[in-house]
Amino acid sequence: VIHGQWKPSIPSGQPYLVAACLTTGLMAVSERGNETGRVPCIRVLEPGWNTIRILGVCSGLGPVLTCPWGLCIDSDGDVLVADWGKQQHRVLIYPSKGVGWPLVTDNLSSPRGLALLPDGHVVVSDSMNHCIKIYHYK
Repeated sequence: VIHGQWKPSIPSGQPYLVAACLTTGLMAVSERGNETGRVPCIRVLEPGWNTIRILGVCSGLGPVLTCPWGLCIDSDGDVLVADWGKQQHRVLIYPSKGVGWPLVTDNLSSPRGLALLPDGHVVVSDSMNHCIKIYHYK
């Protein structure tokens, strides 16, 4: 509900996680895909709720998503995703311009939640290792 009105869900998707940047008004919304035959993706929405980018579905734009479990977006429009798969556990970054890449690929076992710190670090909840990890990303 925004200002007392319902906002429609994103087109033909199954929204799962949401993150917002209070500075820019950009939002990142993850869509689950495995149950419906669709692939998971991240939609970046501008303040008017229009999709401006779709991430994680085309290897030419960065890593293809397996199962996003954590999501955040910074004031530059960079999107970070905790992605969990049978063979890979990783944190991905999709910059606002250019191609995304894996930011963290080692020593993660079930990354779940993400949060950004003002000094350019990302905090990762690593649930199977029973810890919180902090990585420099900017």
